[in-house]
Amino acid sequence: MSEADLNVIFYTLFLLLGLPISYKYAKFTVSHTGMVLPHFFVSLMLNLCIGTVGIVGWIFFSVKISRAFTIGGIYLGAWIILISLMALLVLLLVKRKSMIQRFHYHYGIPRSGRCFASL
Repeated sequence: MSEADLNVIFYTLFLLLGLPISYKYAKFTVSHTGMVLPHFFVSLMLNLCIGTVGIVGWIFFSVKISRAFTIGGIYLGAWIILISLMALLVLLLVKRKSMIQRFHYHYGIPRSGRCFASL
């Protein structure tokens, strides 16, 4: 394996690492705060930032090799980020109810949704 092959492998793994990091963030924060939309948005942006850092790093590395290698890596990164963002959004929407239930169970809040009505 050449150095370029290893860098493509590590580049792909770095981009794919954004998905579990973003999911863990959203799961932790929604389970502890109960707020869904803000933390889902931050989680998606975190995934996008990790991907952007990966692509910028790829550009710095691959310019030395060839222009076609650079453009191919950018396309690869863009597709991986797009698929990762869509997978994260679907996963968060599917797991949303269980995260909110975990919040209610952990803090003993009634399920009626009127937990602060008596204040």
